[in-house]
Amino acid sequence: MKMKGIFAALAAMATTGALALLPSLPAEAAEDPAIATAKGFLSQYGASQTVQDRLIASYLAGEQWDSMSSAAEAVSVEKYTEADGDYTVNTYRDGSISVSRFEIPKVGGALNKPGISGCSVSGTSRNNCKVDMWVGLVSLSFYASYNLGNNTVTNTYGAGWSIGGACSANLVYLGRPASNIGRMDVSAQMCGIPYSTTFWLQLTVRSGSAAVSWSS
Repeated sequence: MKMKGIFAALAAMATTGALALLPSLPAEAAEDPAIATAKGFLSQYGASQTVQDRLIASYLAGEQWDSMSSAAEAVSVEKYTEADGDYTVNTYRDGSISVSRFEIPKVGGALNKPGISGCSVSGTSRNNCKVDMWVGLVSLSFYASYNLGNNTVTNTYGAGWSIGGACSANLVYLGRPASNIGRMDVSAQMCGIPYSTTFWLQLTVRSGSAAVSWSS
């Protein structure tokens, strides 16, 4: 479907450990590349200009979008597959949107082309596969190896993030808090209305399947 352009823009903003910083004033922030990327993301998935402006203003005022927690109830869910992964698109009551992706592994451990991550499958094992989520102004990702046969996560590495509206952010945790969970936590100091918050992304393997969750 439609993620390639947005993914490329986010990748340019958020390499491993990278941070998108926005001015504290909404009028200034409107010209910031991170704001433009967020609006492009929202527009691509059907949000009107009015909804985009309202969401950006509320975020910079310290409010949380519904999409910033996977526990929020979505009003619509779309699932589809592209060459680079299995996507889930959730739209929420406030008009915000989340997109999560599981990278599709190469069968039999075959190597990918240079510059593309080496996600592979061998039996019930998934190795070096990227897990991503985007909500417009925030994106989080890490790589994981996990086994759907014995419901374990064996490795996590390569955390990346982009957090619009933050003065600073630091990776405070990347690991396995339980044998079947891989997780990253990023602590951010927000500008505008100053406050601190933690954004997290989690992979959970249970009953032979993998699921992604997140919150701030």
